[in-house]
Amino acid sequence: MAEINHNRKRAITLAILGCLGLAALFIFKSKKTEIRSMSGITWATEYNITYDSDKQLDDSILTVFRKVDLSVSPFNKASRITAINENQTSLMDDYLVILFDASREIWEASEGAFDPTLSPLINAWGFGYKSGNLPTETQIDSLRQLVGFDKLKRIKHQLIKQDKRMSLNYSSIAKGFGCDEVGRMLERNGVENYLVEIGGEIVARGTNPRGEKWRISVDKPIESADSIIHESAQIIELNNAAIATSGNYRNFKTDENGRHISHIIDPKTGYSTSTDILSVTVVAKDCMTADGWATALTVLGSEKAKATLQKHPELAAMLITRGTDGAFHIWTTDNYKKLIVSE
Repeated sequence: MAEINHNRKRAITLAILGCLGLAALFIFKSKKTEIRSMSGITWATEYNITYDSDKQLDDSILTVFRKVDLSVSPFNKASRITAINENQTSLMDDYLVILFDASREIWEASEGAFDPTLSPLINAWGFGYKSGNLPTETQIDSLRQLVGFDKLKRIKHQLIKQDKRMSLNYSSIAKGFGCDEVGRMLERNGVENYLVEIGGEIVARGTNPRGEKWRISVDKPIESADSIIHESAQIIELNNAAIATSGNYRNFKTDENGRHISHIIDPKTGYSTSTDILSVTVVAKDCMTADGWATALTVLGSEKAKATLQKHPELAAMLITRGTDGAFHIWTTDNYKKLIVSE
């Protein structure tokens, strides 16, 4: 009798294990992932997203774009940043608090080379709201009084301006933040492997469809005001990191005397940056940080940028300058060298 009961229990146990195995197999099959991609235009630039998921997340990606735009876009009349700039409110939303704190950190570390309060000067030079005329020296001197992150204070979500005429433009950090936000949404939906690229700013997590690190081509800084020329300067491998490139070789204008005017404005002078750097590529833990630092290092110039990078080993960077011989010269931090693909 004991043996019969033992056999019966064993049969019941095996039956239960069999059912659990079938259930697990069904769940595994129903959760089968596939490589998905999405491309388009957002914030007046191209985006390309690749992710490995068991479900299509295109609508969620577009929702993130809309939420970021409604928060940080100075060109969206309904955005929170527009309301703050026009003094309709002093209350920042959660996105703007994140950008404010990140900007202050980079502003301090770069000794003011990165400054989102440049908005009045960006507009005056025609790189924000378009203007047919370039600003005069008198106008620049006047607008410089409205620039300086030290003239702002945050108390919880409230922004306090020293001068009500001050306005903010987070364009030099917003695309990177947008990449991070899309990545966070993907991770909330169980995605482990993805690449998010918005206007050249990139977040890479996990592995590519071949199960390898993501390979990123960094463009040479070939000057062009009306088209984007892709010619690779270098290929690097990334996973669980972000990359951003800044330079004055694409978004620029030329005055009547043929003078090159970059979209990157030096906060200390109010004029277009005049440095020996053609482009800066920064790799960091998140794209918001990489984006902001790429701008700051461009403003600093190569010698100050190198000295600053020595104080920030958490950043990996490549600087491209042009020598007196007209050739490109590449300088990298030691940790950036480790990312370069040798072929």
